[in-house]
Amino acid sequence: MLTQQRNRILYEGFALEPLTEQQFPLTFDCGDSDLNDFFRNDVRDHERQLFTKTYCLYGYDAEMAGKSPIVGLISYSNDSVRIKDFRDHEEEIPEKKRYPNIPAVKIARLAVQQDFQHLGIGSLLLNLTKVFFVTNNRTGCRLLTLDAYNDSRVLSFYMRSGFQFIHDKDRHKRNRIMFYDLNRTPV
Repeated sequence: MLTQQRNRILYEGFALEPLTEQQFPLTFDCGDSDLNDFFRNDVRDHERQLFTKTYCLYGYDAEMAGKSPIVGLISYSNDSVRIKDFRDHEEEIPEKKRYPNIPAVKIARLAVQQDFQHLGIGSLLLNLTKVFFVTNNRTGCRLLTLDAYNDSRVLSFYMRSGFQFIHDKDRHKRNRIMFYDLNRTPV
């Protein structure tokens, strides 16, 4: 059962809440040096500069009010997608003349602690994100976007969660731009 408290989402033994200063230094290791570097060294500066907001996922026992170590981290930032870049999907967006850009939230970084990979934690983070932005959509947000590593394993992971490519212009680049339409999220 999904429960939302002020800044925390509880779901089946897990809690998602904002990363705090008290959690530093992070001992988090996802096995990817770029992501580890961001979460260990850059995340606080990005938050101070109001570029991203980072949430941590951990096991949570409500009766004991206790937390496990962090099992996943996800950072969000604001984004938009130009309608003209969304040509393959524009029939899904009504009133395109009124809005030249579609409001979005970018998943700037997503990582799962190495010991918890391949257990559904990444999918749980994505599903909690979808529900979080549909039920707490305070500013208008139609899409989730992300820049996925152009690696078949990574792309397959996001496609299984309903993400699609915005276009094919980046098919030979290091990252692929993907989106998920929050209008498809059941609540």
